Amino acid sequence: MNPAARVVPDVASFSVDDGFWYSIPEHLRADLSVGTIVRVPLSGRRVRGWVVQLAADREGKLKDVAGISGEAPVFDERLLESLKWVARHYVAPISVMLARSGPPNLPRSIPPQVRPDQGEPGDGRLSGIASRSATGQSLPVTAVVSNWHDLRWLSDLGVVLASGHSVLVVAASVAEVEAIRDSTRPFAETVVAVTGHDDASDTRAWESAQSPPRIVIGTPKTATWHIPGLGLAVVLEESRRAMKDRQTPTMHVRDVMRTRSRVEGFNLVFLGPTPSVELLAAGAEVVRVGNRAWPLVEIVDRSDDAPGSGYFSERVIAAIHGAVRADRRVFVFTHRRAAHASLRCAQCRALRSCRQCASRIGKVDRCGKCGAAAGPCGVCGGQEFEELGSIPERLVGELDNRLGRGTVAVHPADTPVTVGTERDLAGLRRIDLAIAADVDGMLLGTGYRTSEEELRQLARLASLVGRGRGARLIAQTAHADSGLVTALRRGNPIPYLENVLVDRARDGAPPATEMIAVELRGDVPPDVSDRLRHLDAAAIVMGPMTVDEGSRWLLTGRLGKVRLGLRKLVGSWRDKGLTVRVDADPIDV
Repeated sequence: MNPAARVVPDVASFSVDDGFWYSIPEHLRADLSVGTIVRVPLSGRRVRGWVVQLAADREGKLKDVAGISGEAPVFDERLLESLKWVARHYVAPISVMLARSGPPNLPRSIPPQVRPDQGEPGDGRLSGIASRSATGQSLPVTAVVSNWHDLRWLSDLGVVLASGHSVLVVAASVAEVEAIRDSTRPFAETVVAVTGHDDASDTRAWESAQSPPRIVIGTPKTATWHIPGLGLAVVLEESRRAMKDRQTPTMHVRDVMRTRSRVEGFNLVFLGPTPSVELLAAGAEVVRVGNRAWPLVEIVDRSDDAPGSGYFSERVIAAIHGAVRADRRVFVFTHRRAAHASLRCAQCRALRSCRQCASRIGKVDRCGKCGAAAGPCGVCGGQEFEELGSIPERLVGELDNRLGRGTVAVHPADTPVTVGTERDLAGLRRIDLAIAADVDGMLLGTGYRTSEEELRQLARLASLVGRGRGARLIAQTAHADSGLVTALRRGNPIPYLENVLVDRARDGAPPATEMIAVELRGDVPPDVSDRLRHLDAAAIVMGPMTVDEGSRWLLTGRLGKVRLGLRKLVGSWRDKGLTVRVDADPIDV
């Protein structure tokens, strides 16, 4: 008998996806299992690798496994199957995915199990799901439409811990992970918070997660972690951009967790005010909690305001004045790109503003960035333009003039009124009044996800507003009767998102079709377009388009065959020294 192990080396290359067989020395046989980190000889050197298969007897002369690293396997057979799917779907080497199942450093010490305290009952939002998860009952993937920031639902998870199972909670940012951790005092000894402050702390967190029952709270990287005894996973606001990796492999937490739930058998809940249309299209069971998914929203209709009347209506300024006098905190929200595309310089694309239809500060007739002469405004035909600074700074400038200097600052700042974008929301303290300065900035955008993305951002902003008299979100718009604004006012996103889903299907946009973006940088060969088209004649290949000193192609259609063929192509391009980025399921097109 010649017991052997198939090992995938820790080499970021498609060429080692199938792994290599090694003989298992007798002194290692009792300690080797699927998921064990080992050291093996490869091309004259020793490398780290992962055991993906064991055989009682393997014919032929094999090299020996040199040794075992770490104190615990970093995946099991079910997680391995999930990671293989992720690698295929996102066109990534399997070794890259196996590395993400374990901690940054080698696991050294697995702590003993702890006895959980079930704690006080929660608010019931997840109680039914948690109770059935505790008994091992399999449930469909569920989208709970509710504001998760009131963290009383955490206590609903106690019954899962009491049954000996673990729970995974995935949040979009470290600030939110820490806020959730601080609200889990009844389960303090069982809580594992993955804050990402350094590799050592993340390794300790991974080690603790190996001894169930635990509540593991982490950022999207924990979506691929090995968590024994996992009974329930809760993903918060899966529609957030932070839930998708920007770099290859461009994994989305939603799809990774859906696959893991199906393969590994734990229950899965997506909790947040605005589920993505992809989640709805996948058939998630939608459960609404309460009459509204977010707090009160007041709509200010600016359709009759005169041109040049400023960023803020008198009604909004009065509301801010009243909040400041009452010593309440105000947050003014703007989109990063809250300017009409036609107000950009035709040559360098720098933002400008027409004085005739949107008067701001002063007159310029040339772009201050590149010197190009200003053409007519695409909105009103006016010829006089001004350079634009950052949008938050312009809002602060107007509020300074209307409220008094020292009252307003760009977030974060210790002032009664702060101005910021979505990136400022994660660490935002509870606010009493939120102002959406320009709902139309994204409503009139051209991206196929623009309106869905705006509803998500505004619902998130409304969810951060505290309770009490006068606490609300005020949203300014010149399109008060639009479907998006109606959904925002009513606090119910589902009818609007279902309409978006129908529109996407009509237009042939995701999730009705699949998309993959391929970007190459370096000495790009001339036959890329032809080679992409040969992957599948039924797929549509668009490009190339010049991007950031490289070229980009977009592939659409049913792309299962394309994903498999891309692995060989991408590997050959990288071997030639090209930098290749594959964005599977791109958010921005």
